[in-house]
Amino acid sequence: MNPFKVFAGFVILMLGVSLLFLSLIQTTPEYGGVIVIWPFPIVFASSPDIATFMILVAVIFVLLPLLWRW
Repeated sequence: MNPFKVFAGFVILMLGVSLLFLSLIQTTPEYGGVIVIWPFPIVFASSPDIATFMILVAVIFVLLPLLWRW
């Protein structure tokens, strides 16, 4: 088991939990998501701001497996 991959998974998990808690503060619900069918990410969102953030998340999801191969 690679300690770097375990640490990276833990960081991603904590980031997700943090984003969930931050979403509770907002009064108007906005949503977005990414579906990755390799290598094509499909982004959906309820507002342009969330769509921009989801595009960034999609780029990270596509690049992470490529970086883990090295």
